Amino acid sequence: MTPVLMPVVEASLFTLGCMAIHALRRHADVVTATLAWFATLLVLLIGVLCAPEPLQRYQTASLGDFVVIDPSLY
Repeated sequence: MTPVLMPVVEASLFTLGCMAIHALRRHADVVTATLAWFATLLVLLIGVLCAPEPLQRYQTASLGDFVVIDPSLY
């Protein structure tokens, strides 16, 4: 997709979303719940993508990876 075409696609998707909301205004409770669900999913997705370290590291880690025990104390 060319860079010039991208704003047109974004604008058309936005307009399509506005038309869908307007068409379903009689079912405001369903539209609100759906939009809240998508917003929550988007926030979770952004949070996972922006995590500083992969979760796999902590799932396979042992206590020795995080705690340094000084033998001179014992």
